[in-house]
Amino acid sequence: MDYRELGKSGLKVSVIGLGTWQWGSREWGWNQLYAEKDVRAAFQKGLELGINFIDTAEIYGHGRSEEILGRAIHGFRDQVIIATKVWPWNLSYRKVLRSAEKSLGRLGADIIDLYQIHWPNQLVPIRNTMKAMKKLVDSGRVRCVGVSNFNVKQMKAAQEALMPIELASNQVKYNLLDRGIERELCPAAFASHVTIIAYSPLAKGLLTGKYIAGSKPNSFVQRASPRFSKRNLAKFDEAYKLLKHIGDAHGKTIAQVALNWLISKEDVVAIPGAKRPVDVEDNAGAAGWQLTSGEITAMETSANQINFDKMSGLPNLIRGLIPI
Repeated sequence: MDYRELGKSGLKVSVIGLGTWQWGSREWGWNQLYAEKDVRAAFQKGLELGINFIDTAEIYGHGRSEEILGRAIHGFRDQVIIATKVWPWNLSYRKVLRSAEKSLGRLGADIIDLYQIHWPNQLVPIRNTMKAMKKLVDSGRVRCVGVSNFNVKQMKAAQEALMPIELASNQVKYNLLDRGIERELCPAAFASHVTIIAYSPLAKGLLTGKYIAGSKPNSFVQRASPRFSKRNLAKFDEAYKLLKHIGDAHGKTIAQVALNWLISKEDVVAIPGAKRPVDVEDNAGAAGWQLTSGEITAMETSANQINFDKMSGLPNLIRGLIPI
């Protein structure tokens, strides 16, 4: 496993982390919780493979994700970097402090390594939120501070409000098919030594190779996304073939190729979700090797040529409610 410093925090995190947004959550459309024994086994497999960066949030499973993670890290706390997030409804000074204490309680921890603002809230002045963040750092309850889903203007405002403490990270959607942040956000973040934490690094599973033309996804997450329509899966076919070809050349899976493309970028780490040990093992295999410059160019060119249909209506509305 490879490691990178999180901003200027001094914390070294694995370039492939572990996302836990589905831990403790019911699979949409199914009345069944993901088995805690499976996700805890996934955590253990991650430790064995050198994954030390675990991301959660107070909203995931309405706190259950943090509780499960808290039980999983018992006896292993000094081996992991824990990141959690405060929901935008809780960004006032007092609510940030209260949310942090509740998260610490669910995690069974005395300090949060990275505490992030989950989404910006235009109704709460960022200086109020960052005043609370500074208090948490000064009191030893939080090691470093990050944001999530912030654009360039919002990120710079957060940085200014947090000074003299430096912003460590910005967690955003980033993958081979979603590269809008490369125009402005990445250059601004890298210039300020703000690490980009890439969520949805496998595009909700599309970049795993499991969903190809003619397949019918069962998960609500895929069914609610326009990209998994019959027409869009057909449009992805050429890129799928290229990823498979590159993977075969390296003895790697399509998911490993897509994740390696991400971590080849400056100051980027990825947090693919995993619910089983086999998922973690596949994700970890993305580290420790390199794509060639020619392969990277070919992948980006192929992805740029895909013109996905963009459907509106109920699927997009529901998709927007998923608390990534």
